[in-house]
Amino acid sequence: MGNYWVAVAFALLGPLLMWRVLFGRTRRPTFAVQGDGESLSVIIPARNEAQRLPALLRSLQQQTVSPREIIVVDDESTDDTVAIATAAGARVLGGQPLPEGWNGKAWACWQGAAASGGELLLFLDADTWLEPDGLNTLLQLHATHGGLISVQPYHVTCRPYEQLSAFFNIVLMAAMGAFTPLGARLRPGGAFGPCALCSREDYNRAGGHRAVRAELLEDIPLGKQFLRSGLSVWCEAGRGTISFRMYPGGLAELVEGWSKGMGYGAASVRPLFTVLTAAWITGCFAAFIEPIKSLVVQGGLPLGATAALYAVYALEVAAILHQIGRFAWWAPVVYPVPLAAFALLMLRSAVLTFVFRRVRWKGRTIVRRTM
Repeated sequence: MGNYWVAVAFALLGPLLMWRVLFGRTRRPTFAVQGDGESLSVIIPARNEAQRLPALLRSLQQQTVSPREIIVVDDESTDDTVAIATAAGARVLGGQPLPEGWNGKAWACWQGAAASGGELLLFLDADTWLEPDGLNTLLQLHATHGGLISVQPYHVTCRPYEQLSAFFNIVLMAAMGAFTPLGARLRPGGAFGPCALCSREDYNRAGGHRAVRAELLEDIPLGKQFLRSGLSVWCEAGRGTISFRMYPGGLAELVEGWSKGMGYGAASVRPLFTVLTAAWITGCFAAFIEPIKSLVVQGGLPLGATAALYAVYALEVAAILHQIGRFAWWAPVVYPVPLAAFALLMLRSAVLTFVFRRVRWKGRTIVRRTM
């Protein structure tokens, strides 16, 4: 019975942590941006992205706002990344060998920023693509909020195994502490990595990617660096603006991808929001354990009461996933399956990050040097 009341007590935490995602989408700015994209440099770090890069480059060509330049920083690719970027009209920057003490993405972004000429810098992961008018929306957000605009893309899934990413997306956004009813009155715990926009002046003031060069992942530390420099960080959900499809290469890629950073990320954001998110996850576990106990334990709670609690959590998961990604309709119904995958991969990530102090990604071993 204790688990039942734990689940009841924690049921509202998910909607509260994701409040602005669920209820605040009509507040986005809708004005025209003066000067359009003439001062904008788009910087795309790319390592063996021949399969993903074309969608992003096509989406950039189809925007209502044209950036000043599109720079693809080739990070020692061994596939057709360079040829594809060149054919699409992007400026290709051959990345220099990775220096000691840098991680690959931070080094590529730093080189791209140094080679660019725009007053605004937009860093995009190669597996993203912009929705129609998405670039204009990003510029509107920057004109409204300033500082660093950080957007977690809308996650498009296609195959059954990709549904295992469901709780990673929810936890990543909830633990950032950026989507509560307090809005801008509460500073986020960092920034998201796939899409980040800022002025060159603010980038230099914060130290840019050089300031986070030794970090296992650059996204959360970069946001913290902006905040320490007296600059704002505004986080957004990407629905209608920018999307991506993560780990289309199969289950092994998904396991490696989520393992590389989730343990580190959980230890990097504010402890309060890590605890609140963990409490909601605990409620999710309890909500599906209780109906099982009602079936197998005599004298337990009525099945109707425990099944209703399960339905509440499933509906919460469904509502959140609808806003942050295109997941299968059945994923929230069987949410314990992606929830179990999340728990196992979080454990794997923690062991790799804090015990072995190294992870693998795209053929490189990334060593954790700092926190």
